[in-house]
Amino acid sequence: MSFRLGLLNPNTDQHHTEAMAGVARAALPEGSEVVAVTAARGPSSIESAADTAVAVGEVAAMVQASPGLDGYLISCFGDPGLDAARELAAAPVIGIGEAAFIAAAIVSGRFAVITTLARGVPALEDMIDSRGILRRCAGVLALDIPVAEQGAAFAGTTAAIVAASRRAVEERGAEALILACGGMADVARGVQEAVGVPVCDGVGFGAMLAYGLWRTGISTAKVGTYAAPEAIPYTGMASPTGG
Repeated sequence: MSFRLGLLNPNTDQHHTEAMAGVARAALPEGSEVVAVTAARGPSSIESAADTAVAVGEVAAMVQASPGLDGYLISCFGDPGLDAARELAAAPVIGIGEAAFIAAAIVSGRFAVITTLARGVPALEDMIDSRGILRRCAGVLALDIPVAEQGAAFAGTTAAIVAASRRAVEERGAEALILACGGMADVARGVQEAVGVPVCDGVGFGAMLAYGLWRTGISTAKVGTYAAPEAIPYTGMASPTGG
């Protein structure tokens, strides 16, 4: 029996979807299937709280449109719609942000985060704090390069990631790095080779977390927090319960 992962990209950038799907396929065991889904509407990249608000609804819609998969991976570092997706699916649902933080906490005492725009730094610090590991964070460094210009196709961006990563290691004492954008996933191994410390990629590791839960028979709890949504009537749109 093979594992089928739904890789959900909450923005509309098909190129990033395909790149992240390639990273997930490379990480998963042979015979696994990655069903890559791109948001049908919304922002082409997610940089702000307003973008995230739209992305949450798209994540819920993608889960509903892709039933019966063995696991789901929300492939935006802010993990938009993670709790909603867990309400809507019995299969394991992983966010690439939470996956990267789990990995960094396992393999290092102190880690640094490399992100896109400076406006996102407070939200990332809140994410880290919510996991109880803020004191282990050596810093969140912004490139001031947007999501749309991330990935293997942008050599200048990758060079900037390497430079920021080296500063984090040499000046701030980081022992591991997190690249806080799904679009960076396909350069993570190259950055690791260049800098010489672990680079925690939430796409590949997140795919394996979903696989590990499925393989060991652990599904999302359907009582309490992640129970299916109540059958509440919606006006002007379909409800998550199909009403």
